[in-house]
Amino acid sequence: MAIRLAPIASDLSSDNGWQALLEAPPPAVRLTSEKRCRTAVIGAGICGLSTARRLGELCPDDDIVLVDAARVGDGASGQNAGFLFNMHTHGLVKRHDVLERNAKLWSAGLADLRRIVSEHQIQCDWSDWGRLYGSAGPDGERHVDFLAETLDALGLPYKRRDHEQMSADLGTDFYLRGLHVPGNAMVNPAAMVRGLARALPVNVSLFEDTPVVELNREGAGFRLKTPEGEIVADRIVVTAGVFMRRFGIARGRYVPLGLFAILTEPLSAKRRNQMKAGAEFGLLPTAANGATVRLTRDGRIFMRNISRYAPDGPPREALAQIMSLQLEQALAKRWPEFDDLKIAHRWGGAMAFTGNDGAIFGETAPGIFALLSNDVSPMTRGAAAGRLLAEHMEGIDSDLLAIQMDYPEASRLPPRPFLDLGVAWKLRKVRKAGAGEF
Repeated sequence: MAIRLAPIASDLSSDNGWQALLEAPPPAVRLTSEKRCRTAVIGAGICGLSTARRLGELCPDDDIVLVDAARVGDGASGQNAGFLFNMHTHGLVKRHDVLERNAKLWSAGLADLRRIVSEHQIQCDWSDWGRLYGSAGPDGERHVDFLAETLDALGLPYKRRDHEQMSADLGTDFYLRGLHVPGNAMVNPAAMVRGLARALPVNVSLFEDTPVVELNREGAGFRLKTPEGEIVADRIVVTAGVFMRRFGIARGRYVPLGLFAILTEPLSAKRRNQMKAGAEFGLLPTAANGATVRLTRDGRIFMRNISRYAPDGPPREALAQIMSLQLEQALAKRWPEFDDLKIAHRWGGAMAFTGNDGAIFGETAPGIFALLSNDVSPMTRGAAAGRLLAEHMEGIDSDLLAIQMDYPEASRLPPRPFLDLGVAWKLRKVRKAGAGEF
């Protein structure tokens, strides 16, 4: 078996505001020679970091190699909104038992991340502020009630916020009402994953800016070629997110959707005083078409949404710049008095959505393991799934692994162009239903 991998485009959106708030990392350690190991993990996002960490702990005498085509924090795990969910949903939930099962994995992943961040003193602006759901139109209003019903059924606490309270909290009349829900965390996601990388066990070697360009089966193991070196491994784990199909895995089983974000310059003290929620907040739309909004501890406004079908993978830099203009308009709808507030960073990324909330988890071919964390709660679910994949590979059973193994396999999607038409129709439907939410 030999798979020659197509190169990753060089003009992908890279102006990640979360990374820009941090000190520049030290120069990347690139693979420049032959490296032999028992396990090679491809992709240093939350899934790859969690898998490599647990393998390193379980197999202290083994060499583990973790390799990424970019820098840690440049991918989806470092570009997202920074919510670490214990539970999250849009719409009316018909199977509360399924959501409760999911929440066990999300809570386990959150607990893992909380422990590691605390033990290693990772500075990532960890916050237990919770999350505020907000509605701005008829679609959002329905979803507020759906969400309250779900939280009641799961026995989870929340506080209702009426229009007056939302206005006082956020300094805007845009939101009609909402729910404040505790239990999750918020972080600077780039800072967290960079910290997780620094805190890997000593038997895990991380190589960045080292794309795998060719994959060969060699005897009972594998040889992975990179631009300047090679990895010889007994087994491999692919945790490459939307790039997974480059390795011949999960083709036709997930939809890449582009999401776009902006991060402003810090607000003045006067403008921050308009927001009574405190030194920070994190707001999620109750309906899928709304925008995710955060006020960071240093007074910046973060906004993200605008789903766009991305069949070719993460968006290019030029597209991210264009789509960010819509986010600027959404910002102006909420706070028109901030008309002179400058946008410091604009970027885009891609997430993998499966059609049935299904999983890519486990051995996909002899010696090849794969993990794809889908759209709902990807950071905490990815953290839990990475640990569980490592335990599965080492034959360690648990009730939590049984839950993960019980997930259905990601269903096969229609071929293009039928898939393109279906995704376009779905996105139009979401935008039409939630026209007032964005």
